[in-house]
Amino acid sequence: GKWLKEQGMEVMRGPMNFSTNEECGLLIDAFHLPPVVMMTYNPPYYVRLVEGYGFKKAKDLLAYKRTDMEMPEKVRKVVEYIKRKRRVVVRPIDFGKLDEEVAKLREVYNDAWERNWGFVPMTEEEFSYIAKQLKEIAIPDLALIAEVDRRAVGFSLTIPDVYQALIHIDGRLTPLNIAKLLWYMKKITAARVITMGIVKDYRYKGIDTVFYYDTFVNGTKRGYKWAELSWILEDNVPIREVMKQVGAFVYKTYRIYDKGLV
Repeated sequence: GKWLKEQGMEVMRGPMNFSTNEECGLLIDAFHLPPVVMMTYNPPYYVRLVEGYGFKKAKDLLAYKRTDMEMPEKVRKVVEYIKRKRRVVVRPIDFGKLDEEVAKLREVYNDAWERNWGFVPMTEEEFSYIAKQLKEIAIPDLALIAEVDRRAVGFSLTIPDVYQALIHIDGRLTPLNIAKLLWYMKKITAARVITMGIVKDYRYKGIDTVFYYDTFVNGTKRGYKWAELSWILEDNVPIREVMKQVGAFVYKTYRIYDKGLV
């Protein structure tokens, strides 16, 4: 704490690795459930340790779950109406032109999350690095971009829960384990909606509902049985309302802590 004060810091905040653009939050419930891809896990006693050192809650991050990938007929009709009325086209991200797509996505990302609590804009290098990593496990029809008159106004990324496969090899890439990994990759039953954002001037126009609908329809075709949608700020009321509309419920809570440097 003394050293941080000497650097001009006023508050310690975390856990984050290294910002809200990556994994963050201390799990405070649902310890009996395994983590979903790119989400954190810790045993219960971590909470006692952190709070025992004087850290206080700053913000909770919520993980939602949808146990049924099927979408009601009424939602399909709403989505068709939104696509017509907003002239929005939702298409898969073109991984063959990743550099071009990344430039569009970064612009959307930094605009869409600009006012989010704790947000730090991504540099070109950072965004490109993360995109190339995610490309290795991303599925084209679950990586979606929304365009209006060819302008990118939003994107949504859902990735298979590869942790379901990785848990079977104990972190060791032996020849036998690689074979096991490839086998279990075919048995994945869930996906995580890792990010979904819409530029400020196209919010509240139903594009988020279009993203969720297309994602769940495409996920069903791939055999996924359930999905995690994470994470969502506890005070993000508009998105939490959308969660209710698509039949998702909170099933895990991750906490960011603050400790003032006095």
